[in-house]
Formats: sequence, structure tokens, C-alpha cells
Amino acid sequence: MALSVRKLVERGWLTALLGYLAKKDELKVRLKYIGDVTLQRAYFEFLARYTYYVTKCQPELPVELAKAASGLLKPQETLSLLKAGLSLAFHACKVKNSGKKVSISVSPERVSLGS
Repeated sequence: MALSVRKLVERGWLTALLGYLAKKDELKVRLKYIGDVTLQRAYFEFLARYTYYVTKCQPELPVELAKAASGLLKPQETLSLLKAGLSLAFHACKVKNSGKKVSISVSPERVSLGS
């Protein structure tokens, strides 16, 4: 699962992964389209887990979310938008996997669900 975070990390993913495995509290990476950020251990785990599940459902979606969030705020502040988008996409994928129709739309202004 932790390798899936490579879809979002432009540089430093291997160092971050090793730091995560070594139980470091903070991990420094450069996220694609967002920039240099310092991730807390739990946040790295969240990104890895949710990116993995969302990628299985819609492979391009994590990158689309990063692109949409990129121009809005400072890199460190963008993480909360990325986290909210991945969380929403994760739940949409669960609904989709249960056989219901759902669509996810990503734009710089919002991430929305439709049925």
C-alpha cells in the first residue's frame, strides 16, 4: 500500500517510505503539482492507504486531485484539501463497488459526487 503514494510524490517517496518504516514522526517529500511538504507519520499512512484504494477504483483520480489543489494555497495548507478529496473519492469508490452508480468530478474549485 505504501508504494502507491508514489502516484502523488514527485521526489523523496523512497526516503519517506523508509522513514515511515523506521517510525519517524515527520517525513519530507515533494508532492506532484503541490511542492515540498512535511508529512506527519499518520498523514503519510493516510495518503498511502487512500491513494491505494482510490487508484484501484479510478487510477487517474489521485493525480487529478493533486492538480486541482495545486494552485489554491500554500503547499502545506493544500494537504487538507487533498485529504478531503481522497476521503470523498474513497467513499465514492466504496459506493461504486457496491453496485450503485456514482461519478466523481474534480475541478480547481471543488470535488463533487453525482449519481
